[in-house]
Amino acid sequence: MTERERYVRELERRLPFALGLRERALTEIREHLREGGDEALARIGPLDELAAELGRELRVRAAARASWLIPVLVVLFVFPFYVIPENTLPPAPWDDKPDYLAWKQHVAVGAWLGALGLGAVGLLLGRTIPRLAVLPLLGAVAAFAVAVVFGSVVAVQWIDAVPGTSAGTAYAMIAASVVLLAAGGFVLVEACRAALPDGRHEFPAD
Repeated sequence: MTERERYVRELERRLPFALGLRERALTEIREHLREGGDEALARIGPLDELAAELGRELRVRAAARASWLIPVLVVLFVFPFYVIPENTLPPAPWDDKPDYLAWKQHVAVGAWLGALGLGAVGLLLGRTIPRLAVLPLLGAVAAFAVAVVFGSVVAVQWIDAVPGTSAGTAYAMIAASVVLLAAGGFVLVEACRAALPDGRHEFPAD
């Protein structure tokens, strides 16, 4: 392994994943080292300094990217929550939905709308001040979690409440909802790194 390869490998180890943005930065560093000749390592600077500088940049860029990824995940929840059940489950046998189902569904809808609103705020901040976008994104994921929990409870209870409801379909909808929520949680963790004390720089969103 060459000295340049060791440099890039150690740099990769020190940088945050940053929602995939790390690889872009490493690619640029490799190109710089390849085109810079024998003096490339000396010009690029000490590893500690470069890792610290790139780490700050990547964390804030991750917040900017999260500002649109989380709203997209929240929007996609409409498919397992409404579109799929509306088009695959049998019709309900009642004129008025039972209260034990209705209030849970209302909570899920309200939480989802709240997540959409907070996600929209995060999206706007992500275009201008990425680090501040973390706060509404945190609220969006929390509201999203409430929507998934109550939506999942309704899906389970719907199996017994409506004859002919496929348990497989209901649990598949729950699984899809949980996957979306888990993805949102992962994105949020990466975005929260922008709020660390060393995240001093701000950049426009991707």
